[in-house]
Amino acid sequence: MNILLIEDEIEATKNVLWLLQKTEPKALVVGTIETVLEGIEWLKNNPQPDLIISDIQLADGISFEIFEKVKVQCPVIFTTAYNEYALKAFEVHSIDYLLKPINEKALNRAFEKYKTLKINSFEYISEKIGNIFRQNPTTEPKYRQSFLVRYREKMLPIKTESFTCFQTKEGLVYGKTTDDKSYVIENTLEELELQLPPNDFFRANRQFIVSRESIVEIEFYFNGRLLLKTNPVSSENILISKERVPVFKKWFEGLKD
Repeated sequence: MNILLIEDEIEATKNVLWLLQKTEPKALVVGTIETVLEGIEWLKNNPQPDLIISDIQLADGISFEIFEKVKVQCPVIFTTAYNEYALKAFEVHSIDYLLKPINEKALNRAFEKYKTLKINSFEYISEKIGNIFRQNPTTEPKYRQSFLVRYREKMLPIKTESFTCFQTKEGLVYGKTTDDKSYVIENTLEELELQLPPNDFFRANRQFIVSRESIVEIEFYFNGRLLLKTNPVSSENILISKERVPVFKKWFEGLKD
């Protein structure tokens, strides 16, 4: 099986390659692509692979642009840290939609689906799945409006918009509010990514999710990174990696591809 990997984050690429060795050791990765432009050029000048594993948000745009420019006949497994692209994914021969960080179980399940669809014509099934998403308005994501957090012997209701950031530290997740108080949150950052409105909150890195309203200043940092200054002030640096800077800028400015 020949696989094309489209991913712009080095650690994510390493993770997928490592998982592929465990789940599909006979698979051959014929190319690793980091940008939309590279993806278009590769698919125009090479035989189509058996399968594409593609991140959605790349440094120079959204990977859907690749499939708008090049007619792709093979199935695609999309990976992303966000869930708002599920409907669009199933319009371009997607057979699965994996939320980051990808684990072995999820990838193995996606390959089982690939093998099943290969037998039963993935084009037909992919089309049917896309039709279900388009016809069912209830598939629109609904985001969390409030939290119940433990405080001493009580549980306090706090509205989602009252949180300025969520941070993982020493195995726990903390949510900081506009009055500079911190509460233990009974969710992982990965779970919160699915529950928080994506227009209002951004996954800055593995440690932080930050709200748009809390960002008061953005500084240039070492190695092409950005340093976010927030109100209330964070006790630790909130950094955006060089690879994530274009995605962050589009999110902050409210731009859509």
